[in-house]
Amino acid sequence: MMFGAVSFGVALLGLVLAPVVGHYYWERVSGSGDRGALKEYLSWTVRGLAAPALVWILLNSGLLPGLPPLLAEAEVAKAAGANWVSALLRITAPALLVLSSWWGAVTFAWLLARLSRRMAHGREFTVVCLFWLLPLLPVAWLTFRATGASGLGLVCLAWLVPVIHGSLPMLERQQQKPFVCYARAMARLKFGKYAEAETEVLAELEKCEDDYEGWVMLADLYANHFNELAAADQTVRDLCRQPGTTALQVSLACQRLADWHLKLADNPAGARGALEEILQRAPGTHFARMAQMRIDQLPATPEELRERRVARPLRLPALGDELEEDRPVVAAMDRQAAADAANRYVEKLKRDPNDSLAREEFARVLAEQLGQAEVAIAQLELLMELPDQPPGRRAQWLSLMAAWRLRRLHDPQGARPLLERLVREFGQTPQAFAAQRRLNLLATEERVRAAAAKAASAANPAGAGRSAADTGIALQN
Repeated sequence: MMFGAVSFGVALLGLVLAPVVGHYYWERVSGSGDRGALKEYLSWTVRGLAAPALVWILLNSGLLPGLPPLLAEAEVAKAAGANWVSALLRITAPALLVLSSWWGAVTFAWLLARLSRRMAHGREFTVVCLFWLLPLLPVAWLTFRATGASGLGLVCLAWLVPVIHGSLPMLERQQQKPFVCYARAMARLKFGKYAEAETEVLAELEKCEDDYEGWVMLADLYANHFNELAAADQTVRDLCRQPGTTALQVSLACQRLADWHLKLADNPAGARGALEEILQRAPGTHFARMAQMRIDQLPATPEELRERRVARPLRLPALGDELEEDRPVVAAMDRQAAADAANRYVEKLKRDPNDSLAREEFARVLAEQLGQAEVAIAQLELLMELPDQPPGRRAQWLSLMAAWRLRRLHDPQGARPLLERLVREFGQTPQAFAAQRRLNLLATEERVRAAAAKAASAANPAGAGRSAADTGIALQN
């Protein structure tokens, strides 16, 4: 029992150390510490190491109903009344050692291939590989003669781990000085010699085909200096498809490509496609979430994009700006232009009904340009029902509804409950002070009308009704 437990413990230690060491070098070779890279590595480990180890143990434990164990040693010990657990550990330990060593060898071979593609100086990398390979050839031969193919996984690890470990400083030095290789190209750019700069960049990319900085510089040349946005788009997408490109690099390149589509071509659809590349290449990462947030905020059409660029007057919560009689007059729009603006807001609200800014502007166009104050007030009532809205915005909406009731619909009785609610719920806002003044003015007007009606009735009972009505109309005007 002791020998079986010890050998199984050694095998289990190898089973744990292999993925731990593999993860350390996986991150350094990939150059990424985001969740996407971790998820990829965990999937690789589970499918290649953990799942086969578990299946091997189950197949030899005899616990699966109707399926005899592959190796009968544990079953024979169980039938003889001996310690079958020790027998199971004894036959499992060598298999786990072979599995973990060969899994590690395959993992590090894949990392070596990925590392070789990222190396700008292939000759130096080849020297490192040969330096560690030549001394291990005799060891590999002797191991193969003694153990067969089962021991070659450890021999491969003994060569691959030092090669990768010794090559990583070269990769880090290469990443720390990306602009040294492109100094001549940058000098050409400063003097406006864009064709010569392109030649210099391409010459450097011939030495290292998957250099991120070179491809981004080339795409920038195409977009901003040659006005060839299609070529820049294709360059960035080809860069994202390269195996050595990290999630961070994909995000930076695609975000820049989206900026070019918006600024140079007024093309929201192209920008959306560039951002969707991030969702495809780095799903579940922080970069994907940021890309999705930007996609949600993109305009739907080039016309909407150009409209956003037009400077609009900033609405400040001035004291009683909506309820004061001498407030600035809103510039009248052509009716067709107002209808077009309203339709654009309708389309925007179809995409996001909770867009409070769009709904407020829609209501303003309806009330102040199209003469549909009732519909506009209904839109603001929908806004008042949205949760988690700032008190200042809610006060502004109530003030607008009250102002439209007074000026557009000439309905002071309908405006009074809105003004009272404004004072009651938002008493410390500028709109509440203006609302209180308006309530006092309405009360004064009612007293004046009542006094005028009473005086007219006393002076001329026959024409009291007509005089009171005329007085009310004069006060209202």
